Parts: sequence; C-alpha cells; structure tokens
Amino acid sequence: MLRFKPDVRILWWNRGYGIKNAYANSLKINLPLIDYFIVAGTPEWLYKNERIYKHCLKKGIPFSMIGVGTQNVFGRLHRNLMKQMADSGLCEIVLCRDRQATRVFNEFGLQNINIMLDPAFFNRPIGVDRKINILNWRGYFIELSPDFIFKYPHRWLYRNLRDRVLKKRFLRKLKEKYDEIMKNIFTVMPEPKEIVVHDNCEVQEAQNLFQTENVFYSSDHREIFKRYASAKVYIGSRIHGAIPSIVHGNSAYVLYPTSKAEALEVSLEILSKYIPEITQWMKLEYLRMEDLQIDYKGLFKENLIDQGIIAEAINKEKLKVRAILKSGPQLNNLLM
Repeated sequence: MLRFKPDVRILWWNRGYGIKNAYANSLKINLPLIDYFIVAGTPEWLYKNERIYKHCLKKGIPFSMIGVGTQNVFGRLHRNLMKQMADSGLCEIVLCRDRQATRVFNEFGLQNINIMLDPAFFNRPIGVDRKINILNWRGYFIELSPDFIFKYPHRWLYRNLRDRVLKKRFLRKLKEKYDEIMKNIFTVMPEPKEIVVHDNCEVQEAQNLFQTENVFYSSDHREIFKRYASAKVYIGSRIHGAIPSIVHGNSAYVLYPTSKAEALEVSLEILSKYIPEITQWMKLEYLRMEDLQIDYKGLFKENLIDQGIIAEAINKEKLKVRAILKSGPQLNNLLM
C-alpha cells in the first residue's frame, strides 16, 4: 500500500511488547533524522508515541495516521497533545479502520479523515490448497476495556468485587468458560484440524489444552500467514487470524470479547458493497459468556465465493486508499 520512492530512507520505531530501545529502535538516534512521521496501528499505545508527536510539533514535521484504530483510552494529557497536533495543521491524512477512531479524531479536529479496510487485507494471497480446519485459540479470554462491565452479564458483580482475589477468580471463571467452548469446538471440528496460536507465551497452555501434536506456532509471521492460506474454515478469537483467511477466500467465524472487533465489522461492511453474500460465510459474534449459544454444525460451512472476486473487491479499495495517500502533498513526494 505504501510504495516509497527508492531514495526514501525508512526508519522503523516499533512500540511492541518486548521491543528494546536499542540502536535501530532508538528515538534518540532516529528522531533528528526524520522529515515525515507515519503513525500506523494504535496511535495511543502505552503513550509511547508522545515523544515523537512533541518532536513533530517542535520541528514542524508533517505526519499522517494510516490504518489506525483506537479504543478511546486517551488520557487527559494525551488528549491535550493530540489537540495540539490537530491545531498545528501538520497532519495530512488520517485513515481509520474503525468508527470509534473516526469519531475520536473528528473530536480532536483533525482534517482529511477517512475510513478504510483493515490494512491486513492488503497482504497478497498465496497459492496454497485449502486442506485444513483451523481453530485460533488465544491465551487469555479478555482484553480489559473501559466498557467491559457494560458488555457482560452480572456487571453489578464485577463492579462490586473490590477485592483483587475475587476479581481474579471472577475473570478466571470467564477464561475457563472460554477454554471450554474452544475445546468443544475443536472436538467436533472435522479432520484434518489444528490449533494456531500467535504468541510464544500461548504455546505451552495450548499444548496442555489441545495436546502438543495439534498446536502450530511460528515466530515468522509469513509462516502463520501461509497456514491461514491453507485453511478450509477458520474459527477463532483474533481479528488478524480471520483476515488472512478471508483474503484467501476461506470461511471465517470470529468469537471476540471486546469492541475492538469493530475494525473487522467495518471491513466487512466495506466488502459487502462488492460482495453482498459475504455475511453468509463470514460471521462475527461477541463473546457474552453467560448466554453464548453456538451452532456447532453451522461453524464448518465452507465458502463458495471465488477467491478472485474477493481479490478484486480488495484491490478496488486498495486503489481508493492509494488515491487518498497521494492527495497529501508532502506524502505524495515520498510515494511512487
């Protein structure tokens, strides 16, 4: 999606968990070198971007936000900084992957805000035979969000659990229920089948739950992508497990615990403009553990839509995004 000219030097700064602030990742080394700043992913992640924002304000460096999403967890100080960024006029383009982010950035007063497919849809599909059913299990049941207590039954119980031990016990029961559901799904899933996990810290627990020989993990994202390409049916609790499956024309059934899945909802709405029947083989359900009823037989229905039709729809949206990116005067100078 972002194809830079050959003479453009790219400096990556990764705010991910476990990434050390060593040479290539050092702001002290990289900040004096930047002429343009691109925010991708979650703009407020652990407030690690604040130092870069302040540098842009001080030096008048233009920036764009591309493919961003937010759960609206901005603190007061961060919101003030984002308002300064909006007022500076330095932001050329904002491309959001969910409605929540669109609303938040409109509140800040940023300009040229658009909504887009989740950027993961723009990965090129690879030619691999569909031959396996995949259950994508995750090592924790819930990402705690501010609206958690409003999403789940018996919220009064959670609000009144002041004792940490009781809170942990309550959340553990929810996780146990989640694991039970996933084990039931895997039991009735047709062969051949396997469990895919995304984080190395999930491997051991997944092996304990589903047996070692059934679990696949790789530290190479390309290998995980290749695995999803080979899926006949995807079932799981990761948005970026479902998306590569959809890209390859596979059926996907997503069970998700928080409103973060809105990014996938928005992407499906965009694709449904080209493929109205997409909702027949791609389903998203929010986990409400007390009343969740799953039609296990309906989970394994394979997609009958040709992969070429999906690729055509994605490419049309990719061209739209490219046109928006080229509309930024400074960003356009960097792009091919």
